[in-house]
Amino acid sequence: MPTRAQVENALRTHFEAWNAKDRARWIANWHPDVVMQDPVGGPEKKGREAVEASWDRSFQPGHDWRLEVVFQQVCLDQAAVHVRNHGHVDGRQFVMDSIELYWIGDDGRVKRVQTYFSPPEGQALDPYFMQKA
Repeated sequence: MPTRAQVENALRTHFEAWNAKDRARWIANWHPDVVMQDPVGGPEKKGREAVEASWDRSFQPGHDWRLEVVFQQVCLDQAAVHVRNHGHVDGRQFVMDSIELYWIGDDGRVKRVQTYFSPPEGQALDPYFMQKA
């Protein structure tokens, strides 16, 4: 089981690398066998290719994101985080809150994530993230 310091470091790396637009650092922070439910209800994504696709879809031309940690609680190898997502998508700016659950592996990298959010009214998700009907 990872230490509390490893869990906190994985989360800090996740948010810092994202906001710095450091793709390589962000991707290296994920376990190779990661399982992503981003968001819950959408297609389950697995492995490094899923992580890379999540980054590339999030930062495709005309899209920009900054993540703000509002509150974080760590218990054992898991963390629950309230995140404020500041988005700029196709000329439209908005703020969206999410609840995100992370599981950190023994190697100190994110091995599972579940996110809970709904896009703002009138804003569609990229099909890669779409929730199933």
